[in-house]
Amino acid sequence: MYDLNKNNYITKEEFKFILNMMVGSNITAEQLDHIAERTISEADVDKDGKISFEEFCKAMERTDIDQKMSIRFLN
Repeated sequence: MYDLNKNNYITKEEFKFILNMMVGSNITAEQLDHIAERTISEADVDKDGKISFEEFCKAMERTDIDQKMSIRFLN
């Protein structure tokens, strides 16, 4: 889904494109750029400026998806 050109890597530009589709006008271009930059830098273990499939898998292992993708309702 993130590897738009199917070259087995996710670049900052690809990630920004996907983020923009997901959040659209809810954040500024500067915020979008900051999120993409931070995400790439945290997941890019070998520091080549892109995320490989292996790096992506390792990053997902460290992410608590259940907590981030759930909504808690209080009574």
